[in-house]
Amino acid sequence: MQKHYTLDDILAMERFFRRDFMNTISGYRSCHLLGTMSYKKVPNLGLFNSVTHIGATPPHLGFIMRPLTVPRQTYHNIKAQGYFTLNQITKDMMHQAHQASAKYEVDQSEFEAVGLKPQYTDLHPAPYVTESPIKLGLELAEEHHIKANGAIFVIGKIVEVMVDEKLVSEDGHILLEEAGILSVAGLDSYYQPALIDRLDYPRP
Repeated sequence: MQKHYTLDDILAMERFFRRDFMNTISGYRSCHLLGTMSYKKVPNLGLFNSVTHIGATPPHLGFIMRPLTVPRQTYHNIKAQGYFTLNQITKDMMHQAHQASAKYEVDQSEFEAVGLKPQYTDLHPAPYVTESPIKLGLELAEEHHIKANGAIFVIGKIVEVMVDEKLVSEDGHILLEEAGILSVAGLDSYYQPALIDRLDYPRP
């Protein structure tokens, strides 16, 4: 039997019940490890599940940063340096990636704390995750304050990509299922999607 919830019902929910309810009801999302470098040259790593495609020409991605009511290392590092990385997560990395969402001290490297290895290139100063099969390097393009709740929508321009060539099909489609890329629902539930089919371009 379908249950009907009004806005008042949702707002009346116990705090943590409402958090999990609203974080999972929108469905599966991608999850990425976001790498930055502090002004003290400490590599930082955070887990984000709000990355969204903005456009392909030029290539841009965006993600949601929670309100700056407390210090946000990722945000401050991006503002200071202007660069960040997005690294896809596999089942083999799941536990380390999840642990990266813990609140570590500003002078402690999350890479070291969770047991992942940073990787660097000549073109990009922010750290990648060596273990990730799909790595994106981005430069800060713009940000937008969301008045509804104080969050910030951060947009980055992709400046380089590193991906195993066997994961790129002849038409450019990335074979996420062959890479074993995970998705997430809520804050702690991980899933491994499987391809059902690729359909033709829809026309009237």
